[in-house]
Amino acid sequence: MQMFWNRGISLQIVQGMPLGSLIRLLAGNGFVVDKRYLGRLAYLIGIGVFNSILGSCERFFDGAEIDKIQLNHAPLFILGHWRSGTTHLHNLLSLDNEFSSPNVYQCLFPNHFIYSQVGSVALKFLAPDRRPMDNVSFSSRAPHEEEFALAALSLVSPYLRVIFPLTGHKWHTSLDLDKIPPDWRQAWKDAFIFFLKKLELSEGGRALLKSPPNTARVKHLLEIFPDAQFVHIVRNPYRVYLSTRNLWDKSFAKTRLQEPTKEFVQELILNWYLEMFELFDRDRALIPPGHLHELKFEDLEADPLAELERIYLALNLKNFDFLGEQAVKYLDSIKTYKKNIFDLDEKTKALVAERWEKNFNRYGYEI
Repeated sequence: MQMFWNRGISLQIVQGMPLGSLIRLLAGNGFVVDKRYLGRLAYLIGIGVFNSILGSCERFFDGAEIDKIQLNHAPLFILGHWRSGTTHLHNLLSLDNEFSSPNVYQCLFPNHFIYSQVGSVALKFLAPDRRPMDNVSFSSRAPHEEEFALAALSLVSPYLRVIFPLTGHKWHTSLDLDKIPPDWRQAWKDAFIFFLKKLELSEGGRALLKSPPNTARVKHLLEIFPDAQFVHIVRNPYRVYLSTRNLWDKSFAKTRLQEPTKEFVQELILNWYLEMFELFDRDRALIPPGHLHELKFEDLEADPLAELERIYLALNLKNFDFLGEQAVKYLDSIKTYKKNIFDLDEKTKALVAERWEKNFNRYGYEI
């Protein structure tokens, strides 16, 4: 059912935030909310009460069991800028039954999904059948970004800048965790461990995680998980820019509480891309040999099984035969999928080429 979606009420970035955390977030942004979004704020307050109640229930009934969970496997992280093919790669790798990926419900309701996950069927009332920015199939059990969970749990995430684009720079929204106060950075790390303990309790297996901001956090991820492995996917920068702009127009626009100008959004897209790759380049040398593999989205699209096999060989993963069989079935199920097609005007094309020239050259894309 899509009745809520069709009425303009949609899933929010901080869907799972309890009321107390929501108030702290609002206070950190000076309670500056555009009048046109007061209805959206009322929805967040209402669901914040719901999250607070269920979160308390989970802590009472399941807290001791969550606390005693041991994390025995370092995650495999999928890195890449937004709209670089990270979701497609995540969907493919998650077919390997050796991995466990957090699903939509778990990421959107991180405070209580152990206690309440039987209620995930209710998510269909709020969720579209397909993601608005790219028409990819969407359901409560689909693999999803843990960034939404961490934003709600720790109040540290660049996604909070999406909600508060005008005042969010004053809050803990930097891609660079070194710019976040140490106590908040520790809160982010604690939230990460807490979320993975819950995922381990719920699903078992080795965590397979996909979150674009993690591309800028390699150093901090290795501090938590020294044996973590990484797959980094890149895509033609022109396509990345166009698709990221569409992401802001079609998806992020449904979650913000302040109205930015188009020029503001364009500049943020351009700057975040540069900063993300600068931080990744700074920290990639910290990754142990054999723990990083890079690929192009265009190669994955052209020959997915060959690219998946290269990942498994590079990272010494053992379950490719099973994955290959499942991937063939999955790829057959999406063979009618059609990507969005966007046009890039000459002025914007020149701007992207100028600002992102380094990555065009580094990854062999024609300007």
